[in-house]
Amino acid sequence: MMTSLIYSLVLSVLLFSVTAPAQTEQQFVREIIRQSGGELPKADAASDIPDGLSTKDMSPACDPKLFEDSLLAKKVSSAEYYSQIKSYFDKCGKELSLKSAVGGLASLAKASSYEYPFFQHSQIKSITIKLPNGTQVPAIAALKQDPRPRPLVVVKCGVFCSATESPSMIENLMSLFDQSPFNVVLLANQTGLDHIALNHIVSIGGWTEGAEVIEVGRWLKDQWAFKDRISSIHLMGLSLGGNAAVFGAAYNDMQAQLEAPKVYSSVMAVCPVVALKPTLQSLYGSTLVGSVFAKLTKDQFLAARKDVTDVPDLLTTENIPSNKKDMTDYLGLINAVSLQRRGTAVSANQYFKNNNFWSLPQKVTTPMLVWASKDDIVVDNKINAQSVENDPYYKNSSTVGVVNLPYGSHCSFSAAYGVLASTIVMKTFVLAHSPEFTAYDSQNQMPWKFESKKLSPKEIHIGQVWKFSANSDQVKISFRTFTTSALCNDPWAGSDQCISSKEIAVPVVALANMGARIPANAAEAAAFSREFNAKVQFKTKDLKPLNGTNTSEFNVVWREALN
Repeated sequence: MMTSLIYSLVLSVLLFSVTAPAQTEQQFVREIIRQSGGELPKADAASDIPDGLSTKDMSPACDPKLFEDSLLAKKVSSAEYYSQIKSYFDKCGKELSLKSAVGGLASLAKASSYEYPFFQHSQIKSITIKLPNGTQVPAIAALKQDPRPRPLVVVKCGVFCSATESPSMIENLMSLFDQSPFNVVLLANQTGLDHIALNHIVSIGGWTEGAEVIEVGRWLKDQWAFKDRISSIHLMGLSLGGNAAVFGAAYNDMQAQLEAPKVYSSVMAVCPVVALKPTLQSLYGSTLVGSVFAKLTKDQFLAARKDVTDVPDLLTTENIPSNKKDMTDYLGLINAVSLQRRGTAVSANQYFKNNNFWSLPQKVTTPMLVWASKDDIVVDNKINAQSVENDPYYKNSSTVGVVNLPYGSHCSFSAAYGVLASTIVMKTFVLAHSPEFTAYDSQNQMPWKFESKKLSPKEIHIGQVWKFSANSDQVKISFRTFTTSALCNDPWAGSDQCISSKEIAVPVVALANMGARIPANAAEAAAFSREFNAKVQFKTKDLKPLNGTNTSEFNVVWREALN
């Protein structure tokens, strides 16, 4: 009875935003680096446009694309999936992280510097989702060019995140849309300025935001103009959006109590907030991160005040605490007062209890992956991911798994382990939990019939990189080779000293059966480059990896995951 009451109550609550424009995520990271005495990353437009690959050539044993093939060669259970992901990072995490050459604050800085003006892509649009309870959710919709049904991934981003070309939106569109066979809808966080401008209300945390993602998923399935393009629907949340994800997983299970079908086939919570109050206390209590975060929070509350109708009197310089350690209690107060003024009798203590995942009366059974890093400097790992990892129920759950990696800083796995490795985790989790997906049982292949370099016995292939260019009818492929010498005996050591490359141009029309087309602009060119670097493999005539060999006769192999 209490569960149904809370759930119904949540659905009636409208939403809010406290923060920030597109650049606040970058501002947050840069200010932390500045105050810590570190060096800000140098502007480098070329390196800030990811090509979708790991930053260095990978050995065949740790190649993320080959791992994807092996993982999805048969339909796997959730438990088998979690076990194989953990084994891969146990075996290859060191090679992946060493070759990324990025860690700690540098990972955050790198991930926040990616360039992708995705609204220039013809298949990516800004939308507003209008829910039955009156809530309006700013969002970004990315739809593949062909109309066939495919998995839809709904992403709820974190604090300071609006439905703009912000770093977290960029990173997830690159992985889930450019490099994966999915349609994607990315949602502004309740703490985005665009959300508050539409809804005029203060609210933060998974209690309300988890209900919002359930309603959004239902709207997409039932009312969206493109609902026929959905074969299954999946939820992903990052950081504070991860709080929405873990609550969303619990609410997803509650559908049976309401005699309704589940909305989501799977949920992924990336570096998630699991318990809101202790996480905020840890964050604001931090000497470095807490000071920066408190200042940004204050600035954003003041910026949001003009759009707030429930507690504008509390969002003033006089009322916002000057001591960062008082900020947690202040957030509890304004959220509780907001609810009270809208007819819901909730104290600050009750508000925080409602936003603690462990207060939920039942355990999650929806397939859910909690993906986190032990070196997270924003969301305390011990309070959040580790609490799930060490919980007796979830430790033995057949549907919920925790992959808690050594590195990743805060949601920056693409910088810590390479873009492709990060993408493969997200891509394979969705595919493994898509009811319509069976297994990788076939590959498309085509003999390489274009120019190729004949290698000497001392040379071997170590990597290939695709590059599309705006309005060009030619695609360039760089073939990287390693030459063995007295000074160079390990092709996978990550050194460029003994590596050379040869660039070959191929007509786009010759690759049409692989999905190639002429990009209309630079944004589409970068997206197509990431797509081909993720989905195309070069293999020998007997379909073994080309890398590590010196053959000049080989195939290009690609797979449409939805065949």
